[in-house]
Amino acid sequence: MKQPQISRIEGGGTMPAIPLLRRLARALDADLTIELTPHHATA
Repeated sequence: MKQPQISRIEGGGTMPAIPLLRRLARALDADLTIELTPHHATA
């Protein structure tokens, strides 16, 4: 991956796919955690 591609992701100019996020996490020796949380219902 080249620097302009990284810059677009960092700047919010593109929506990275999960496989790309996995590659980035691996390259950074980091864990990728994706979490879904429910919205609180309003009464």
